[in-house]
Amino acid sequence: MFAVRKLALAGAAAVLGVAGLGLTATSAEAAGGCTDNGNGTYDCHVWKTAPTFWSGNVRAGTLNAGTNYFYCQAVGAEMSDGAYHNKWYAKTDDDSGNRGVWVNVIHLSGGGNDEPVPGLPWC
Repeated sequence: MFAVRKLALAGAAAVLGVAGLGLTATSAEAAGGCTDNGNGTYDCHVWKTAPTFWSGNVRAGTLNAGTNYFYCQAVGAEMSDGAYHNKWYAKTDDDSGNRGVWVNVIHLSGGGNDEPVPGLPWC
């Protein structure tokens, strides 16, 4: 099972256009994590409006602060915002009309630096 997870992370890293794998996480702005909606999506709190990205860290659009749905999370390029830093990204559809884009989990509540968001599965 561990090998399957490593392969899934390696595949997700390739999708994001990132060579290295590492652990990272969300912002400490609020406790919590994500809640399963039972339909393949998970509600997570976005504490700060965030940029979204296509694979390879190409800027896509914007995800507004508030409760948003996500599909899963995977490792990508390190991102920082003040005291927060993370390589984990969560897959979602943004408020600019882009589908299947990624947002760094430093903008999601729950978890901590260099950790995945609790309650959101790996891609």
